[in-house]
Formats: sequence, C-alpha cells, structure tokens
Amino acid sequence: MPATKNKPSQLSVLRYGAFVSRTAEQRVTSYAPTVRNLVHDHFGRRPLGSVTIILTKPRLLLPLANEAQGEAAGVPENTWKSVGVQQSIIDKPHTVRVATVIAPKGAMWMLISVPKVRDSKQLKLSLLRGFVEVDQLIRSGARENRVTWVRHEMNVNPLSKRQANKLKAQILADEAEAERITADLARRL
Repeated sequence: MPATKNKPSQLSVLRYGAFVSRTAEQRVTSYAPTVRNLVHDHFGRRPLGSVTIILTKPRLLLPLANEAQGEAAGVPENTWKSVGVQQSIIDKPHTVRVATVIAPKGAMWMLISVPKVRDSKQLKLSLLRGFVEVDQLIRSGARENRVTWVRHEMNVNPLSKRQANKLKAQILADEAEAERITADLARRL
C-alpha cells in the first residue's frame, strides 16, 4: 500500500510502480488544485476531504483498488488479494484512465493510469472525472453503498438479486451523472 499521511482536505500525489515518470507527477501536482477547486465551486458543498492521487500503470490499477476498497470495507486480506477478485469499477484495467475508490480511514484514492493520459487535456479531463466521483462518494450514504457493493463483489456479504440490482442501478446512475457533469465542466478547463 502506498504510504500516505493525509490530513482532512489534504491532496497528495504519489507514484506507484516502476517507471512512472516524475514529469507526470509534476503535471498532476500543478493541475490537481485547480481542477479540485472547479469541482468544489460547481457543487458548492462540503470540502472534498482527503484525496490521494496515485499515478500507476494499468496492470496495477486492480490490485490497488482491491487493496483500498477491501481494507475500507473490512474485507479479509486473503479475500481481496485473491487473483480472481474483479471489481466492476475497474472492468478492463487496460482501458481505464481514472478510478476513484474508497480507502481506509475515510480517505479516497484516485488511481490514474499514466499511459492513458499522455497529453495535458486527457490528464485534466481524468482529474475532473476523478474529483466529480470524489464528490459523489462524500454524499450522504454513498460511502456505505460502496462498502456494501465491495463486500458483495468480493463475496463477503452477498446481496439478494433484488438488492444487488437496486444498488447496481444507483451505481450506473452515478456514472451517468459523473459523465454529464464532467462534460459540462470540461468547457471551463
């Protein structure tokens, strides 16, 4: 697990994995506060809380998401370390540019696939999408829903078909909302 020492409302950027460039880290460090403020001003709600942006390679996205969400949901380590554990949030790791996941101690991790964000525009859009998802996850009940979904996906506390469908519909609605808001805010970048 990447070591972080986050305080509330803190934003940190880490590189994880071999050959993740320092240039990408510098670009993210310079763009992230501006994009975060844009999202915060748009929603005009509470602070976005503790966010750690982790720059990594596509093959490391799923293990990092499993670790963060597994620990946050109280899933036993041997379960989330299993090779076969697949999360719907990272359906195809080689096509994902950004994934926002819950992490232990109320924090959130924004996982960015560095090879997928080669230019500044893609990087800004990925950060924008990530911060919109962060705002969604700090809404009332959203973190609890994510914990429930992670426990269901990791077969620790499976839901009934009706409950799973209802929660999946909420997740899909959130994804559609994030896509729409990202498109609207992209004009202001």
